[in-house]
Amino acid sequence: MRILMQNRATVLRVMAGDTIQMTKTREALLRLGVEVEFDSCPEADLSRYDLVHLFNIIPVEETYRFYRQAKKWNKPVVLTPIYWDPAEFLHHIAAKEKNAFFEWLENTDHLRQEILDGVDLILPNGREELQLLVEKYRLITPAKIIPNGVDPLFFYAKPDKFINRFHWKDFILCVGRICRRKNQKALVTAASDLGKTVVLIGPINDYQYYQECRQAGKIKFLGPLPQTWVASAYAACALHALVSWYDTPGLVNLEAALAGCRVVTTDRGTAREYLGDMAWYCSPEPASIRAALHQALYNPAPSGLREHILANYTWDRIGRLTLDAYREIVG
Repeated sequence: MRILMQNRATVLRVMAGDTIQMTKTREALLRLGVEVEFDSCPEADLSRYDLVHLFNIIPVEETYRFYRQAKKWNKPVVLTPIYWDPAEFLHHIAAKEKNAFFEWLENTDHLRQEILDGVDLILPNGREELQLLVEKYRLITPAKIIPNGVDPLFFYAKPDKFINRFHWKDFILCVGRICRRKNQKALVTAASDLGKTVVLIGPINDYQYYQECRQAGKIKFLGPLPQTWVASAYAACALHALVSWYDTPGLVNLEAALAGCRVVTTDRGTAREYLGDMAWYCSPEPASIRAALHQALYNPAPSGLREHILANYTWDRIGRLTLDAYREIVG
């Protein structure tokens, strides 16, 4: 079986969750003997491929061009939508940006509708994501839930490397892009009320917002780090917090959980489907974040989370589930 994966042209330069999901799924499929290539050209020659796998319908224009090309070549298409309704988040950003983004969403929604109606199979990352698509787009296209995954190396994370280098203890960790949707400013504010320092690891996507985070409380910023350093940071921290306006479910939630962290995360999105009652949940407001942090810091850690993640969400398992989905379409 020969598969072509397609995603936004910047997916390998501007790293985000869709980058990890696509590349790690591809690696897992290659280990299973599937030929998988990536091409972001909307006019790609599809003659050699049995199936096209598209990712991401929030930035929909490129995805739509890939979709139309696949239809032109009469190729089966599966879609990983990576979708959540951004309305609540958009209501909390500057008016000019909000209005422009809402207008763009409305003007491009017919493209999302056509893709969702026309692909052969949809692969959402969770039940809540699927339900949202069903309700918003009156979805009747067949769907199969394929969860997000995590690298097993995080299971073996040790704190020594990070502690010996930075000499920090008892800190709250947040791994991810520094941007308004990830809501680090509210996290820093809540942690400051508890007298805690927040360590941020990840690229700055919004420099003005990063400066606002610095003014909100005590932070230490390390920028992007290699995976082994991130793993050690997870093992060294008091807890990991991802308090986004939405995440589906947030790959760092899975990494932190597998590394043995206490996990505080947003209740917007699909995180609860993955973590169950073994994490603490909050809304994006500082008061709710503060309460969840306090509970996580001063109560016993739930048992069984690492084992649950390792058993259900490794990329090798996600690769097998994805291959099963492909076989449903191409035999």
